[in-house]
Amino acid sequence: MPARKVSQASPPSHAQAIAPPAGTPPPNTGAWGEIIVKGARTHNLRNLSLRIPRGRFVVFTGVSGSGKTSLVFDTIHAEGRRQYMESLSVRSRQWFGQMERPDVDYIQGLSPVIAVEQRTSAGANPRSTVATITETADYARLLWALAGEQRCPEDGGRILRKTLDDCLAQIRALPHGSRLILLAPFMRARPAILRDELQRLQLRGYQRVRINGEIRNLEDNDILPHGRDEVDVEIVIDRITLDANQGSRLADSLELAFREGKNRAMVQWIPPGASPAPEKTDAPPLPPATLNLALDHACERCGATYDTLTPRHFSHNHPDGACPACSGLGRTLAFQPALVVPNPALSIKDGAIKPWRLGSKRMLNARSSLLRQLATQVPFNLETPWQQLPEATRTLLLHGDASRIFSLRPHGRQKTVAAPFDGILADLAHTARETTSDSLRARLLAYQTASPCPVCSGHRLKPRSLAVSLNGLNFAQFLALPASEAAGFIEGLSSNPAVTQAEDARRGLAERLRFLEKTGLGYLALDREFGTLSGGETQRVRLATQLGLALVGVTYVLDEPSIGLHPADHQRLLNTLLDLRDRGNTLLVIEHDEATIRAADQIIEIGPEAGKHGGQLIYQGPPPRNPAPPQAATTTAPAAPVPPPQTPASQSRTLAYLDGTAKIQKNAPDRLPDGRWLTVHDASENNLRHLTARFPIGLLTVICGVSGSGKSTLVNDILAAAAAREINGAKLVPGRHNGITGLGHFAHFALVDQTPIGTSPRSTPATYTGLFDELRSLYAAAPLAKIRGYGPARFSHNVRGGRCERCAGDGHIALDMQFLGEITAPCPSCQGARYNRETLEIRHRGLNIAEVLALTVAEAQEFFRNHPKLQLRLGTLSQVGLGYLQLGQPADTLSGGEAQRLKLTHELARSTRNGPALYILDEPTTGLHWDDIQRLLDLLLRLRDAGNTLLVIEHHRDLVRAADWLLELGPGGGSAGGNLIYEGPPASLANTRHTPTGKFLNPPSHPLST
Repeated sequence: MPARKVSQASPPSHAQAIAPPAGTPPPNTGAWGEIIVKGARTHNLRNLSLRIPRGRFVVFTGVSGSGKTSLVFDTIHAEGRRQYMESLSVRSRQWFGQMERPDVDYIQGLSPVIAVEQRTSAGANPRSTVATITETADYARLLWALAGEQRCPEDGGRILRKTLDDCLAQIRALPHGSRLILLAPFMRARPAILRDELQRLQLRGYQRVRINGEIRNLEDNDILPHGRDEVDVEIVIDRITLDANQGSRLADSLELAFREGKNRAMVQWIPPGASPAPEKTDAPPLPPATLNLALDHACERCGATYDTLTPRHFSHNHPDGACPACSGLGRTLAFQPALVVPNPALSIKDGAIKPWRLGSKRMLNARSSLLRQLATQVPFNLETPWQQLPEATRTLLLHGDASRIFSLRPHGRQKTVAAPFDGILADLAHTARETTSDSLRARLLAYQTASPCPVCSGHRLKPRSLAVSLNGLNFAQFLALPASEAAGFIEGLSSNPAVTQAEDARRGLAERLRFLEKTGLGYLALDREFGTLSGGETQRVRLATQLGLALVGVTYVLDEPSIGLHPADHQRLLNTLLDLRDRGNTLLVIEHDEATIRAADQIIEIGPEAGKHGGQLIYQGPPPRNPAPPQAATTTAPAAPVPPPQTPASQSRTLAYLDGTAKIQKNAPDRLPDGRWLTVHDASENNLRHLTARFPIGLLTVICGVSGSGKSTLVNDILAAAAAREINGAKLVPGRHNGITGLGHFAHFALVDQTPIGTSPRSTPATYTGLFDELRSLYAAAPLAKIRGYGPARFSHNVRGGRCERCAGDGHIALDMQFLGEITAPCPSCQGARYNRETLEIRHRGLNIAEVLALTVAEAQEFFRNHPKLQLRLGTLSQVGLGYLQLGQPADTLSGGEAQRLKLTHELARSTRNGPALYILDEPTTGLHWDDIQRLLDLLLRLRDAGNTLLVIEHHRDLVRAADWLLELGPGGGSAGGNLIYEGPPASLANTRHTPTGKFLNPPSHPLST
């Protein structure tokens, strides 16, 4: 799947881009009309012209790099966005002169276009969650604010809203004849501040106050205690005996108490007949009872008052709701025991506590002295390996013991002091917080990870907000539910009387949750951070948001929405797409998934090959149908006939795979386990249910299962993190498990996932793979470069000197369009070349460095055919199906699948290293056509035959069936997953058909040939 590239063609004229030339026939006037594209030349499109039916579900397919994205996103969507921007004010259009226009003669019949792209979400704002993106949180906040049961976070008492009459009735309910003292909370402050305030109270006519529970006369001298401790002061408003004749006086006094106490008051009362003071009787007095009163919202037990709840109180992005300790992030940096003691085989004397060896000489001596003193008092041996110390001793050293007092002599002092030991982790936290050395603070970061906030326990909200519940769940507990469970919970609220006043909010929330289920995301927790989603999940979350908008007559552009979906989940996604179509919208979908292609109204294949050998219309027409094609739940659009094929199907590679004439072949023999296993014991992270999983060493193993079943948790969060830590020395903390055996078989480890290779446009395939170093050395050796004294650094767009300083080597300028977001335009100085004029004067075989970076991998292979070092790296890029990528393509334009294959290329270039390696891949078929999957499979089998072990998380049926060994997790997603439901060869699973994956393996639509 090609990503967006910088076009080298000159932009069309303004007249060309806006309207068709004179004499152009009108568009189809049928029920739906057509989108007419004439002369598209963006990137590798070869003057492409076609008619796309409107109001239909149209799939664009073809091999990676054939031009699908160039046509759909860089031409159709770009022109739709440009036409929309033309409708805005002159001020908003002032940047249009700098915006690149799509290279097309004209596009006619285009309705407003909305792009739902497959973009990697890594690096997204950690405050963005599934709930906030889909507006689920907005409805939920309103629901909890209106219908939630409020409790006091201090004592759990109900928070009720009372009026003055309610408070009077509460007082009159006391025993008749009780003696009352009405108090108004005044101030809590130090005595030095209170002296002036008490004088002002006396001038206002008050005679008595209660100070720290004792009533004093303001005329007395020295009524305030000495010292600096803060003191509680209440004003004595009135002393009265509860009697039927005192009703008016009681109401006036209580109103005054509320006014002075800012809606709070206290009533100290003594039952009739009780002695108020010890000097009047020999019997001990009955302590007066206190009745706390408050207007508005107040706790019925302690009287604490609270503001009226608003939706802001449930937002972790607003000061009213965000936890003050973590500012609503839910996490704080904390030192981890596994990182603080990375090698438990070492003793404390040999440096087991690694970060305690950082700092000044004085600090190191103080810590050594402290350890020696603790060793004699705990006691323990400083020369005993850490792992052999008793568990209680290790816990005391790391976390301290506040209940135990040690006799410690601070370093440099003669006297000993009796003090508790706070622990190594607390000492490190204090050092990181108080040190003035930025270098030390930065080095200590390596031993810290983001941990749940100790104040809010990771819930992001203040205690006041967390104390509000609805049917037994507070707001954070509700957001922690998977979308499917949350939907059931909200449906159950329909019978709750408290929700009646917020029924609109409940219905809106239920609708948003149903949209998530429709797109196959029912397993996602609502509080899942948006930045942790895969590219496919990101796109489907945005798709669920679009469903909530209920737009009509829109052209939706989607980029492989099925990515990351198990075949069992495809039906719900297809129903969603068909529902969008049936509302009267047009769907233009780039897709390789078989089920999605068969469900489309029409397929358009671009090809036949990638790069300069692509960009042509190979086939346009209806796809071959399954016996029972999926249909949307409801159909509102009139049936319109699908146009007959406009091009012959003889060159179509997609149709060849769909009808079975072409097949994915496993060009290597199957292998069985040889008795060596890599085993994860008792994994319990996230939804894993104390799972023990075995992976055969030396084989290609596929881990499959429905979305949310626990595959990524087991393989990435536990196994990959543990392998990176043990083999590569990475400072990672694996998820919860009880040990991993078998890692000793590997000399190297590599995780090849879909995280971006870089977020800066200055990061490119050439820089990531090491090609750029060879290219810079090559240009530095040019005769003119030697004459001018240019070194390799001169040809780096990341270094001052040779790069264009106006764009700092980015090649473009970012333009802030306010509510329209940020857009980019080519740098007006270098026109996207990244370099200054002097650098571009250096040429190799007629091309300067910018022109070489604009070459595709395939073109560069031909250009540098006499350079073995460059050929080696370029050849590995071609092997993984990236021959269409430009060498200088910005990393932030690459898809997740492209980034993953680049990482695989990087590992292949290092495959000559000694010893077997463990490779973990996360859905490597993302964005690949069947032809590209064949090349990928051949590459993986070559790695296997070289003695390496490959673990692949995958949904694609052909790669699943080509594996040597298969593990399936499930049977469902979220709380219904986390179990190992199959282990063995794929053929056995296909024959049993008793698991979600087994049902889709047999019978296959196009049998795998071995």
